[in-house]
Amino acid sequence: MKAEQNIIAIIDNNLEQMTRLEKDIAAYFIALDTKTMDLRLEIVTQKLHISPSALTRFAKKCGFSGYREFVFAFQNQKLQLDEQLEHVKNNLTKKVLIDYDEILTATNQLIDEVKLQEIAHLIDQSKRVYFYGTGSSGLVAMEIKSRFMRLGVVCDAITDRNNLIWTTNILDPNCLVIGLSLSGHTEDIIDHLTLAASRGIQTALLTTREFETTPIETIIPVASVRNLNYGNRISPQIPLLIMLDILYAYFHAIDQEKKESIFKQTIVD
Repeated sequence: MKAEQNIIAIIDNNLEQMTRLEKDIAAYFIALDTKTMDLRLEIVTQKLHISPSALTRFAKKCGFSGYREFVFAFQNQKLQLDEQLEHVKNNLTKKVLIDYDEILTATNQLIDEVKLQEIAHLIDQSKRVYFYGTGSSGLVAMEIKSRFMRLGVVCDAITDRNNLIWTTNILDPNCLVIGLSLSGHTEDIIDHLTLAASRGIQTALLTTREFETTPIETIIPVASVRNLNYGNRISPQIPLLIMLDILYAYFHAIDQEKKESIFKQTIVD
């Protein structure tokens, strides 16, 4: 599992559970120049004035069995990363790019192409499509609404409680409702999707949450940002946008010539 993640991101993701000493060790490895690094146990312990057991504890906090396994992963991935980002000098720039790489890697592991193609066809067949989302997910709903409208979809973004109530009341079997909730615990979104599903309306939810049981017909998992140290570096909307871009691509491919014709008509000189 660790080999599939970026080693710097692994360190970054586990900072919260580390002691102050372990955070100092983490800072050392994150900033380490691979061209001059010597990761032998005796060298690192002398340089940082720490005990071998401190390095072992640090490695285990990162999910490795010990320092030797950590070093093997670190050497391989840090060298690859530095080669890819050779022109990047600022460590903060590297962290942002690493965060994006982590999101893409996680998304790649979650993609269910069959589900996405099914939803794309439902969008194509439905008379009206509604995107439910509040807060930052509401911003994503508005963005994706404008994109699908330009391909001829009759759709709307529903982003506040009153409109959720009114819209859910007028849904009919020709409608499709796609909910957006990273946490999967946004009550307004989950409650109205559940109500729509109970009335026989086609529903889908993009979320990081794993449901044991739910009447919502299709759950589309997206990459979680909860266990990653994004802070203010990356918008939490990114995982939703990536998965919706893939969905958009599938939809665009259905009768592509017709959709491109509709799109061209929306271009304003």
